[in-house]
Amino acid sequence: MSHDNNFTIINIMASSIDGKIASHKIESTEERNQLGLVCKEDFSRMRNLVASCDAIFLGARTLESEKGAFRVADLTENKIEPEWIVFTRSGEISFSHDFWQQKNIPKSIFFVSSFDINETPLLKVEEKEFPFTKVNCYLGNISGLINHLKTKKIKRVALLGGGELNAAFWEKNLVDELYLTISPLLIGNKHAPSLISSSSSLKKKLRCVKISQAGDFIFIDYKVKK
Repeated sequence: MSHDNNFTIINIMASSIDGKIASHKIESTEERNQLGLVCKEDFSRMRNLVASCDAIFLGARTLESEKGAFRVADLTENKIEPEWIVFTRSGEISFSHDFWQQKNIPKSIFFVSSFDINETPLLKVEEKEFPFTKVNCYLGNISGLINHLKTKKIKRVALLGGGELNAAFWEKNLVDELYLTISPLLIGNKHAPSLISSSSSLKKKLRCVKISQAGDFIFIDYKVKK
């Protein structure tokens, strides 16, 4: 299977000047805002970008650090929230999180076995009914999930991290666009989560499409050179 032009994955991230997305692993958006890593213009930009997507990919640990899903239906053409797909390799999911109680947010869990896009697509889909919500459970590999999403007419996906999930997509050349906020902050801690936490050297080349600024924050839109 190859990644085609009819399915686009955009990575949306804010990072410090030294490429850190938080000062510690379980830092919430509220904490990052207080630290000066994000700002209201960055959040507005992210909401508009997510509203242009049909689904959202994020890691289970990233979800745990947040209060829940942010809503964008007021910005979408069909006034419907995108599907939030939570990735987990370990299978550890806490259903006590407020996210699972949020109404009118399509929720899914992807128990991912492999990020190798060239593997034969494999996916088991099961809808589970909980007292508080319905959850789609996906079990299989990334090629199986992408094939399934295509059958659901999902064409554009927002990848919101964290660093290890970002790396899994970048390593397999699955990212098409990067929307990066450069924050006027230097963290300097080598143990702080990075924008992309890969165990290998990626050496990806990007093409700058647009640069804008709000105060000391810089917003850069990139296309990924394939």
